[in-house]
Amino acid sequence: MRTRFPARSGRTLVAAAAALLLAAAPLPAAAQGKGDVAAARVLFVQGAKFAREGRWEEARALYARSLEIKATPLTRYSLGVAQKETGRLVDALASFRAFLAEPATPTTEPYVGPAREAVAALEKRIGRATLAVEPGKVDGLALALDGKPVRAAPGQVLELDPGDHEVVASAPGYRAAVARFSVAAGGSVEVPLALAPAAASRTSAAGGGLPPLAEASEGPSRTLPVVVMGVGGALFAGGAVLGLAGLKEASDARSGTGSDASSARAKGIVGDVLGGVGIATVGVGLYLLLNESAPSPPKAGSVTPWLSASGAGVEMRL
Repeated sequence: MRTRFPARSGRTLVAAAAALLLAAAPLPAAAQGKGDVAAARVLFVQGAKFAREGRWEEARALYARSLEIKATPLTRYSLGVAQKETGRLVDALASFRAFLAEPATPTTEPYVGPAREAVAALEKRIGRATLAVEPGKVDGLALALDGKPVRAAPGQVLELDPGDHEVVASAPGYRAAVARFSVAAGGSVEVPLALAPAAASRTSAAGGGLPPLAEASEGPSRTLPVVVMGVGGALFAGGAVLGLAGLKEASDARSGTGSDASSARAKGIVGDVLGGVGIATVGVGLYLLLNESAPSPPKAGSVTPWLSASGAGVEMRL
């Protein structure tokens, strides 16, 4: 008895199997067996289905996973098509070139012509960048393009997708150099990268650099006492003015019990309070000024200026 599954159920099973295989880790080529070939075929079939539906991003992911499990020329060609459709032009160019590098078979022969046409078209669309690294010869030079390591020698032309990019050059004993640039479709740019020594270069007076700096000891700051005394003086002056105004109003008052007399007495009291607070504040400032600790004597030592690409400074040895 043969059991038949509905077409929709069959597609669901294929999609579920593809999702499970995507999560699995790739096996080495030596461990591949019939099960691995079948798994790669399931992924390829599902990827082809997504490609027919125009779901190129899903198709690209499935083709790439299938190629990891079982590398075949048709899978590589199909991956190149999906990469081209998703804007990964450099990856697509690499896939088509790899496909053409393999011997043609009756199965792959119909795709050789389209692959060559795709290579010719992509070579006109990609951008190119030449990295100009200074100094020219640096041991241990490492380059990273858009966060991924690249194997390229200075002066070598890199093929890039059109758009914005970032390249980082690093080497032992040097500070990393970063360059951000943009390349147009079919365009080319030269990207300068200047590596500066990581160690700061120090120059003495004998070497013709900056003269030695004289030793100096900075005395204690007197800003706070002066400010306190100034505030106290202002309070005292304000109290004095207010008190004098109260005395004048008291002398001009018609009687000792009227509103004029009450206002005069209030001003006199406030003036006395402000004057007292001002005198006390001046005293505090004077106390702080007279009791500042004397500066400690300078210690014997040497002061050497230094210069580097990151700035300048002074080294003190005591």
